[in-house]
Amino acid sequence: MNLPDTPAATTPHPLVRTLGAVLWPSFFAAAAMASGMFAFWDPLELQRIGFPSLSLSRGQGYTLGFFCLWLGTLCACGVTALLLRPSRAVEEPYE
Repeated sequence: MNLPDTPAATTPHPLVRTLGAVLWPSFFAAAAMASGMFAFWDPLELQRIGFPSLSLSRGQGYTLGFFCLWLGTLCACGVTALLLRPSRAVEEPYE
């Protein structure tokens, strides 16, 4: 017996799709940038230059750097998703 097609049941909610479209590319971009950045700079050296009063381990520096990069790319992807939304206003024809 064939079940009727129910596209609404299989299609994810628009908010879930938008979150997936924003979170995944921002995570991927942050991972690529972090691996490139930390290939050239040691987090302990960056900490000594920028925040000498803080006491961070190398692992904490990698984590903090990744999350800062993720936040930056998340904002960029979020603005892109916001700009790609269709407008809600109904355009009236010019007379």
